[in-house]
Amino acid sequence: MDFDIATLRNGLIFFFLIASSLCLRAYAQAWVADRLGDPTPRSEGRLTANPLPHVDLLGTVVMPLIFIFYLQPALNSRGLTLFLGWAKPVPINPHHFKHPTRDAVITQFAGFGMGLVLLTLGAVAGGLLWRSGQQELMGICESLMGINATLMVFDLLPIPPLPGGGLLRHLGYISEETYYNIARWSGLVLIILINLKPFMIAFSIVRGLLLLPFYLLMQLFTL
Repeated sequence: MDFDIATLRNGLIFFFLIASSLCLRAYAQAWVADRLGDPTPRSEGRLTANPLPHVDLLGTVVMPLIFIFYLQPALNSRGLTLFLGWAKPVPINPHHFKHPTRDAVITQFAGFGMGLVLLTLGAVAGGLLWRSGQQELMGICESLMGINATLMVFDLLPIPPLPGGGLLRHLGYISEETYYNIARWSGLVLIILINLKPFMIAFSIVRGLLLLPFYLLMQLFTL
């Protein structure tokens, strides 16, 4: 399809925000694992904010671009409503942790924690930009918030290998074998789910509830 300059510009902005968020989430997992005693991410070169070691060609580049330019081309300043994307999995060895089960769960949800940080930064920066009359730049902050809220809702889904699925495994609700069997098909499962209207309605509600306190925070900084 043909793209005008505004669509191309907005699409590239969304792509940069998505890729940056995915890589920062991976870095957060590596950092937390390292702090909890696992040297594996550091030895594998993943304890870095440099995005290149975290980039997965399909998940960080191809899939986001497909969603941005082909599946949802009508982009605006508010952002992308839904997308799929991921960084390279961060290698960890739970045997290095003092509390293997607990620390493995904390490490898996480190990306969720990074999402909270980015949502807070987006809200504060967006409010300050609005107050200074920079509404277009505020729109970029809103996009950053929307992207990370989407990723955080995915984190909560009880589907391996997402953090929610990992939590079920560590709590003993599913076996290791079941976890890895489901993980092999999780991509197909997610593609099916995002095409089901009831799932999308529930997803949007949770995403909106997650964003609500950060929009309230943004309003505080517009005053």
